[in-house]
Amino acid sequence: MKIKSLYIAASLSLILSGCSGIAEDDRYIEVEATKAERTVLLEDFTGQNCVNCPAAHRTIEALEEQYGSHLIAVSIHAGHFGIPATNKRYTGLMQEEGQAYNDRYGIEDYPKGVVDGKTPSLNADQWASAIYDDISQATPLSIDVDANLDAAGNKINISCSLKSSEQLEGNLVLWVIESSIIARQEDANGRVPDYVHNNVFRACVNGLDGVKIKLLADNAQTETYTIDVKDTDTEKWNPQNLAIVAFFSNASGVVQAAKTNVNTNN
Repeated sequence: MKIKSLYIAASLSLILSGCSGIAEDDRYIEVEATKAERTVLLEDFTGQNCVNCPAAHRTIEALEEQYGSHLIAVSIHAGHFGIPATNKRYTGLMQEEGQAYNDRYGIEDYPKGVVDGKTPSLNADQWASAIYDDISQATPLSIDVDANLDAAGNKINISCSLKSSEQLEGNLVLWVIESSIIARQEDANGRVPDYVHNNVFRACVNGLDGVKIKLLADNAQTETYTIDVKDTDTEKWNPQNLAIVAFFSNASGVVQAAKTNVNTNN
């Protein structure tokens, strides 16, 4: 699949301590079109009290427009700028599992991003180059994900099929993400009470590290899971806006990723 060329911001710089500053201006570079061989996973570590994080969200939107389904972005709220999902005063988006990922990468300044599970974490002005490098790399693995809300609307049934052209060993990890969440967000120009949060990490389906998988060459393997739709005093998932992200990783990073919206027409 040919990815269209797009002008993307290249002048993002750190200006604040503890919250990575992003200076938005009119300097752009043209990225040469490339053939997408894989789907890249971008973990965006962010926070509702981070005034510079909305600029990184806009960077993600530009990258999503460029790469389409070949880029999966997940916004993981964490750190001292995050508001816990258990907060009773504000709608918070920070999960304990997300904080655990944050701590593994050793992230202390925000926004930061991790591309295909590779360290170190990157500033937002480095994301485009890292994604461009990874997306043109061939991968032996294909992943197909199917997710359906049950008739009662309480559970999501998930099927994940993997097939590799060569023997592979690694971990299969599944996440729930949600878009179109209306909640407060600090911005460079002040607080936005009705900010629209997209691609928000909500939960792990099969644990922080997922499950270990050994794939034989040209043999398809299917894993199935079920997760409850969260509906508490402080956290209510909207099934219409939920998606499942699946990725397979090993010591080299993420080998392949996939995403599907949750089907609610059952």
